[in-house]
Amino acid sequence: MIRRPSSFISIVVAVSIIFYLYYFTNKFNVSPYLPSQVPTATDAESHKSPPPPLGEQPDENPKDHYITVTETVSTTATQAPPTNSNPDSSASLPADYYPSPGDLDEASTWCETRYGPTYLQTIAKNARPFCKPESHSQFDCLHSNMYGETRKDSLCIAQNVVFEDLRFNIDCELRDPHEPDLMGYPHPHNFQSYWYETGPRVVMNQFVTMGSSAASAFDKNKCSDPSTARDDGYKILIKREGGTNYWHSLMEIFSFYFTIDALQMSINKKTGKPYMSASDPSKIQVIILDKHDNKNYFELWNYFSDKPVLTLDEYIKDSSRKPCISNLIIPLPGASNPLWQGDWDPRICDHSIIVSTIRSRILKHLQIPTGRDLHSPINVTFIDRKGSRKLTNSKELTDALIAAYPTVNVNVVDMAKLSLKQQISLVVNTDVLVGVHGAGHTHAFFLPSQSSLVEILPADLGHRGFRNLVGLRGLRYFSDHAPMAPSDKAEGSRDWHEEDVVFEKDAFMKLMEAAIQSVAHRGFLDSDVS
Repeated sequence: MIRRPSSFISIVVAVSIIFYLYYFTNKFNVSPYLPSQVPTATDAESHKSPPPPLGEQPDENPKDHYITVTETVSTTATQAPPTNSNPDSSASLPADYYPSPGDLDEASTWCETRYGPTYLQTIAKNARPFCKPESHSQFDCLHSNMYGETRKDSLCIAQNVVFEDLRFNIDCELRDPHEPDLMGYPHPHNFQSYWYETGPRVVMNQFVTMGSSAASAFDKNKCSDPSTARDDGYKILIKREGGTNYWHSLMEIFSFYFTIDALQMSINKKTGKPYMSASDPSKIQVIILDKHDNKNYFELWNYFSDKPVLTLDEYIKDSSRKPCISNLIIPLPGASNPLWQGDWDPRICDHSIIVSTIRSRILKHLQIPTGRDLHSPINVTFIDRKGSRKLTNSKELTDALIAAYPTVNVNVVDMAKLSLKQQISLVVNTDVLVGVHGAGHTHAFFLPSQSSLVEILPADLGHRGFRNLVGLRGLRYFSDHAPMAPSDKAEGSRDWHEEDVVFEKDAFMKLMEAAIQSVAHRGFLDSDVS
């Protein structure tokens, strides 16, 4: 009898707790004691959550957040706060979280038009048809328009094309460039020129026949007859700069990705629908037009489609090839890529959702896991160049580094001996990537968050491209200049591209100390700065 009141009170307390849990869970749709579940893709779509910030997307969820197909394409990445009609859900974020375009200063606008969704949205809304209505083919071009620049870069898509006599024939009578809607836009006969003989202008001059001269190919192959069998895929004409330099090659591949994204966002004025649907990229086949004798990075050209990447010679010999082609795309050239613009000047842009999205795409495509043991020691990867511009005393410097930091994993690697997947797999687990200025620093694209890049620059070299890339990734950057190694060449004849460098040990250790200390608190590490 003495224990009954205590038992009664316990029952009342237990019932109260159960009622509280039931009320809290139903009101807020979340357990008060367990972490909220990460919404699935279906959840995100059905609840129409606010747009993600312009920062980096997590590796575990590499969705292409910025691709939106609409009739009217916004020219800014900012949006009005979403309305919420569900009375049982939480209210929307305050309007301050969705700044209006007028809230962006000039520097932010400059960065957004190059490295944010606005870059793609602007291309998408600047599509212009160039053929007269009576033409058998359709030839439309999309154009960039970056804030502060007059230059416009172009990509084009042709529909109803014939491959005959080693040429892609487009039966398109071009409109007068002085027509109001074409004023201010590059004309197909006057597209921008780019180095290494690349870009739409070169592709059209060397591989395309335009206008009435193409009519005979249409007649011969009956490609104007709807009943004629045709290739309903999308042929992409690529003329590479060389295919060996990692940075140059990635710029071309990224511009190709941007091209396909913009075509999914842009509305074809003739049909009222996007030039490409969400399923159309699976029909892409890349055709390499140049004669460079290599197939470097072909796995990245295959991101959208499993169709084999073919050289022009292979395409000509393909027994399954049909002369009538539904869609032909001439993409943005690598040299037009905004990541390559102004790389001799320091930039203040500190995030890029398009860089983060492409990074996630490639990691997913190559099936490279990004999960890390955040308790693991710091990993330093030293790029040990063996060709030109190598560090002549690299053994002395790396031995000193290993001795000074016995708890740090120092990997000395010749990247040229590794496959692309092996290189990137190493980099995604690297805390500090260091080496002499070169294409290996392109791997800054794939460094994990909270990591650092160290660049040893040849004397007097003022290149800022990798520094700017690291800024867009939100990572840290450290650099120093090293003199050229002794040589018998006359001083005025030496080119930093080809010359080796030598770095003083104390300067190297000071540089590496700053970089290593910058990652001392990565993950669960908690090292004091000494």
